Amino acid sequence: MGAGVRRVLVVGGGPAGLTAATALRERGIEAEIVEVNDELRPLGSGLTMMGPTLRALHQVDVAALEQCIAQGSGHPGMIFGSSEGQTLQRMVLPQVAGGDFPGGFGITRPVFWGILAEMAKKAGAPIRLNTTVTSITPRDHQVDVRLSDGSEAAYDLVIGADGIHSAVRELIFPDAPRPYFNGQTVWRAMIPRPPDIGDDMGMYYGPRNKAGCNPVSATEAYVFLVENASRSPRPPREQWPELMREQLSEYGSIIGWARERMTEPAQIDCRPLQVFLMPAPWYRDRVLLIGDAAHATTPHLAMGAGIAIEDGIVLAEELEAADRLSDALGRFMERRYERCRIVVENSAQLGAWEQDPDIPASEHARLSDESFAALAAPI
Repeated sequence: MGAGVRRVLVVGGGPAGLTAATALRERGIEAEIVEVNDELRPLGSGLTMMGPTLRALHQVDVAALEQCIAQGSGHPGMIFGSSEGQTLQRMVLPQVAGGDFPGGFGITRPVFWGILAEMAKKAGAPIRLNTTVTSITPRDHQVDVRLSDGSEAAYDLVIGADGIHSAVRELIFPDAPRPYFNGQTVWRAMIPRPPDIGDDMGMYYGPRNKAGCNPVSATEAYVFLVENASRSPRPPREQWPELMREQLSEYGSIIGWARERMTEPAQIDCRPLQVFLMPAPWYRDRVLLIGDAAHATTPHLAMGAGIAIEDGIVLAEELEAADRLSDALGRFMERRYERCRIVVENSAQLGAWEQDPDIPASEHARLSDESFAALAAPI
């Protein structure tokens, strides 16, 4: 049992890496994290997650889930509406984590990363900041690693959880496909929570783009705008409030109310959307990719962080159950590839439909509903 794995290096301190290190430590495997940035809490705005993510958090650390619910905002449903704010359809979100928990929730990114970091530290995972890998040399029974701080060490397994532009992937899979731009740019702005917003997620379709407003705490919400145009390279930051307000000029109701409160560049984040799905398998020798390093998705199904967290849980389960590492990694792929493919490809399809004005909002709702039903299945 344990697949002969005693010491693991996790490269990347995002949801995938933090969860993997926590789940491994809880099973007696010495997992340590290196993170290239100088802090674990990212800049950014709000983050929306669905019931499967809540279920995964419940599985790895109930206290972390309870903190998320306490510091975030639960979403019982999702509204599909017009630019004037008229509700066209409301979808009840399945309570995948159980009747005590909502079907989805919103939270700010810094708060969420902080909760996951505390979870990993509580499990005993050391975290080294400003550090990443510079070379990886797999051998028969170990992996030799050189780090950017000049240190060298050997591990039984190296996990690349270092994001869409993964250094681990570049070293081990130099011929892997590259992430591609999906033709959209997402804008996000933090605002005070509108007084009459309710608890549902909201998505509204205008003549040029899609916008939404999701609560992320008792006092905060974030507005998102999916622009069907390239913003690469991004415009100067001081122009972001004006550009975002102009893109939202056709909207009324909640979005119109929020638009007038987008005045400071520091409120806003602007990012071109990229898509990536690594062909199976995601491992070579004793090196494995998880999270965005293996399957980076657009936010259309709000499941990117969720499937990253699930990766860490499933990997720990399979390492604990198997006698050989190859068996554990093979079973990991059997459980993860199709589920992650659904998220990446269906999200990409939703993004493509948003660029076609002839696709009705009912089609978006249908594919979203089908996707959430599939993702409600056990991991």
